[in-house]
Amino acid sequence: MPKDTDKRVERSRRLLMDSLLELMAEKPYGKISVANICSHSGVARPTFYLHFHSKDDLLRGYIERMFLQFYAEVEPYLTATPDVDPLIAEIMFRQWSDNARFARLLVEADVEALMLSEFKRYVGKIMEGYIAAHANLMKDDGQVNYVIDFLTGASFMVIVRWIKEDFPISAKEMGALYADLVRPGLLQVLLKGAFNPAR
Repeated sequence: MPKDTDKRVERSRRLLMDSLLELMAEKPYGKISVANICSHSGVARPTFYLHFHSKDDLLRGYIERMFLQFYAEVEPYLTATPDVDPLIAEIMFRQWSDNARFARLLVEADVEALMLSEFKRYVGKIMEGYIAAHANLMKDDGQVNYVIDFLTGASFMVIVRWIKEDFPISAKEMGALYADLVRPGLLQVLLKGAFNPAR
C-alpha cells in the first residue's frame, strides 16, 4: 500500500476514533450511531465500513491500539525471567492513567461486557507470550485458562474501581499493590506446572 494511502487510512481511523470519544462525552454510548460518528468526523459511511464493522468494532480498535502499545512496552520484562517483574503491573496502570479521558468515558458508558471480553483476549496473549518464553512453566492447557480468567477478572475490577475513583493512588503504587496481591500465588501456580485439586 502506498505511503499516501497509508496516511489517509490512518487519518480516517483517527478521525473516527476521536469522534466516537467526543460523542461518548456528550451522550450515552447506546445512543450513538455509525451515522452520528461519520457526520461528526466528516468521514463517509462507506469509508467507515472499509475499516470497521460497527461502532463496537471501532471501540475495540482503540482498545487494541492501547494494548499493542502496552505489549511492546512489557514484552522485554515478560521474556527476561519467569519471576514476573512488578513493573509490568505499574505499566498497565500507567497506561490507563495516561489515557484517563478514554478510561473515564469507558467506565461511564455501558460497555463493560465489551471491555471485559477484550481484556480477556489480551490477558490471554500476554500469558501465551510469557509461557512461550519460559519452557519450565505449566504444561496443563486447562490450568492456563483458569489463570487467564483469574487475571482478567482481578485486573478488570481493580482497574475499573481505580478509574471510577478518579485515580486516587499513583500508577506506581497501584502496580506495587497489584503485584503484591497476585504475584506470589501466580508464580507458584505457573512454576509448578500441573493442576492437582488434591493438594
